[in-house]
Amino acid sequence: MSADTNFGSWAVAESPLTIEYSLVVIEEIRHAVSEGFQRLSRGGLEVGGVLYGTREGSAVRIQAMREIVCEHARGPSFLLSDNDRVALTGQLARGQEDHRLEGMVAVGWFLSHTRGEIALTESDLETFNAFFPAPWQITLVIRPGRTGFMRAGFFVREGDGAVKGERSYLDFSFPDRPAPPDRPPRERAAPADRRNAPPSYDAPPDTIPPAQNDVPLFGQPAASMPQYLPYPEERRKWPWGLIGVVLVVAVVAIVGLRLFAPRLAPEPIGLSVAERDGQLQIEWNHSSRSITGAARGTLEITDGQDSRSLPLTPLDLSRGSFNYLRKSADVAIRMTVEDSSGEKTQEASRFLGSAPVAADPNELDAIRLERDSLQDQIATLRAQNKQQADRIQQLERTLVILQSRLGISQR
Repeated sequence: MSADTNFGSWAVAESPLTIEYSLVVIEEIRHAVSEGFQRLSRGGLEVGGVLYGTREGSAVRIQAMREIVCEHARGPSFLLSDNDRVALTGQLARGQEDHRLEGMVAVGWFLSHTRGEIALTESDLETFNAFFPAPWQITLVIRPGRTGFMRAGFFVREGDGAVKGERSYLDFSFPDRPAPPDRPPRERAAPADRRNAPPSYDAPPDTIPPAQNDVPLFGQPAASMPQYLPYPEERRKWPWGLIGVVLVVAVVAIVGLRLFAPRLAPEPIGLSVAERDGQLQIEWNHSSRSITGAARGTLEITDGQDSRSLPLTPLDLSRGSFNYLRKSADVAIRMTVEDSSGEKTQEASRFLGSAPVAADPNELDAIRLERDSLQDQIATLRAQNKQQADRIQQLERTLVILQSRLGISQR
């Protein structure tokens, strides 16, 4: 811990940076991550935000955070779309104008991983390098748990700018939530002589004098009192009105979730293109929900100046690949699939390589001549086979006629 008890510290020998973080900011991050984690029943939504603070040499101090808006166009993971990237660029520029962040700079960012480990994916590294490229800027990855327990790890750049993204140098647990301050004990009134003073019913309960039984004087009969007084039988009264209100609220919540819950983005097609054995092999994920639920599709190929569009049936989509002989060094591929409701999903890919080797014209002419010769031979052989078949049928008919004239039975 640092000298300030409102801050925690993260420092390891392998890291070129020492990081201090405000415990108040950690609570704000915990709240944002927990809220996203509970929005979906399986895995939740991943969230992220910009970390603001100060830097002195190799020491970074986190003092504030601002959430990053993500439309989750690519699913529940924290993957920034083009719109998200434009918004983040504007958010970083506006941060310099926020008076509440005066004297602070963007020292890095944080994001939650609800389905993976405390590590940086290729997408995380791309965002880190694109928006937080300074050597002293950092990344904080949080892994939430179902019971509210959260573990996290910082990622920093080495001296050569490389980032060890497969794991953090040191994972740590989020500190427990601070307990509310204890209430001061209630001051009790000083005891007084109440023997002659009448009881005050406006006083607090602990100052009301206990009831006193009058003792009969000598020679007077004592009042008859039962030895045991039965306690009244208490019956639990069920709050039926409250139960009805709870049921109504539950029904309204279920109907509202079905009507107004945001629909998740369609699963990616996974379109890719690679060259194998002189041909382009266009592949996609045939198990994707976008593919298995598609009623039709289209594959658009732009090969240099040549463009073509190929319709795809559900059977074609289920194969997951298509071979194409390219004619230029630049081939753009775009796949569009459409489900029965008319909703479309598109993905594009591109191949850039060297121009295909042009064949020798003389060699092509020789190949064409050889092909034509072979086709002629095939036609000749087919004609000869037909003649032989006709000849055999004629001989069989002649044989039958001769056998019938000679009275020879057929075997």
